[in-house]
Amino acid sequence: MASRLPTPSLPFRGYINPNDAIKLLVIAGFAVVSLVLTVSFTEGVESGTTFNALYAVIPHLYLIPLILLALWYPRRGLQITILLIIAITFLIVYLYARGVIADPLLTMLNSGMDIAIFVALALYAKDRTMVDSFLRNFFEQSGMEGSIKDLESGPSRAKVKFEGAFEEVLTALNSPDDEVREEAVRALGELNDRRAVDPLILMLGDENRYIRREAAKSLGRIGDPRAIPPLINALKDDDRYGRDGAAEGLGEMGGKAVPALVEKLSDEDWHVRMGAAVALRISGDKSAIEPLIHALDDKNRFVRREVTKSLGRIGDKRVIDPLIRALKDPDRSVRIRAAGALAKCHDDRVIDPLIEALNDEDSGVRLRVIRALEETNDPRAIHALNNSLGDSQGIKNGNIAEK
Repeated sequence: MASRLPTPSLPFRGYINPNDAIKLLVIAGFAVVSLVLTVSFTEGVESGTTFNALYAVIPHLYLIPLILLALWYPRRGLQITILLIIAITFLIVYLYARGVIADPLLTMLNSGMDIAIFVALALYAKDRTMVDSFLRNFFEQSGMEGSIKDLESGPSRAKVKFEGAFEEVLTALNSPDDEVREEAVRALGELNDRRAVDPLILMLGDENRYIRREAAKSLGRIGDPRAIPPLINALKDDDRYGRDGAAEGLGEMGGKAVPALVEKLSDEDWHVRMGAAVALRISGDKSAIEPLIHALDDKNRFVRREVTKSLGRIGDKRVIDPLIRALKDPDRSVRIRAAGALAKCHDDRVIDPLIEALNDEDSGVRLRVIRALEETNDPRAIHALNNSLGDSQGIKNGNIAEK
C-alpha cells in the first residue's frame, strides 16, 4: 500500500477564528440595538408618547442582523429564512399583546416582502446556479457581457505570498486566517509537488468556498490521478465557487480525467453532470464529443446549456447537426449558446438553420442569431438580415401610419 503523507487535522476549525469573531460581534451588536429599540418603542406606547407612530419600523430592525447572517453564512440560508419567519411572528404577537399594533394580520402582510427576500436568499444559497443563470441571461440580452465576468470573479482577494519551503507552506494550511490558507493552497499548486495531493484533498472540505475552489485548481495543476475521485465528489459542492473549482481542476488534468468525466455525464446528481460537461470543455479532449452529443438530451436545462457550450468549444464537424437540433431546445439559454457555437463552425450547413432561428419567439435568442449570422459573412445571411430589418421597419412604419 502506498504510504500517505501525514497531514495536519486543521485544528483551527475547533475554535472561532478572529474574522468570525468580529462578524458575530457585529451581528450581536445589531441584534441588541434592535432589541433595545423595541423595548423603547413599547414603553413609549404605554407612556403615551409618539413612539407608536413608528411601530411599523420595529419588525424591519431585525432584518439587519439577519441579512448579515445570510451574506456571511450563505450555506445557512434556509435556516435563516425559517428563523426570520419565526422571529417576525413572535415579534408581531408580542407587539400586539403590548398594544403597540392594532392589526397583526396587516403587519404580517407588510412583512411579507421581507420574508420573500429571505426565501430568495435561501434559494440562492441552496442552488446558486439557477440564480447565476438568470443573471447571465439578463446581461447577455442587455449587451453587458462584461458584467458577467464581474459576477464570476467574486470579491477581490488579498494575496499573501509564500517564499518558504514546502513544509512551511503546508504548515500555513493550519492558519486561522482564511486568506493565508487560500494563498497556501494556491502556492502548493504552483510548487507542483505530489506530496501536496493529500493535504489539498483535505482542503476540499474547508469551510471557505474560495479555499475549496483554489484547492481544486491546485490539484488540477499537479495532475495526480489520486485527486480525480475527490474532485468529482467536489462537483456536488453546495456553492458554485466550489463546483467551478472542481470542474476546472478536472479539466486541467486532461486525458487522465476524461474517462471518469464521461462516466459522470450520466450521474444521478445534475450538478455532477453539469460539472463533468464543464470539465470536458476545459480539457478539450475530442474523445468526449460523442458522449457530449448524447448528453444534449439531458432532462436538466443547465446540463444541456453546458453541454452545448462544450460541443461548441471542442467541436469538429460531428457537432454541427446536434447543435442545429439544439436551436429547437425548449430552453432559451440552450438556444442562445447553440447559435453562438454554430457561428464558429464555419460550415455552410449552419446558415439556413440560423436564418430560420431569426423567427425565434425569444428576443434574446433572435439577437444572438443576428450576431451569429453577421459573424459568418455569408451572402445568404446578409440577405436574410436585410430582409429581416426591412420587415421590422415596414411593420413599424405601418403602425405609425395607422396611428
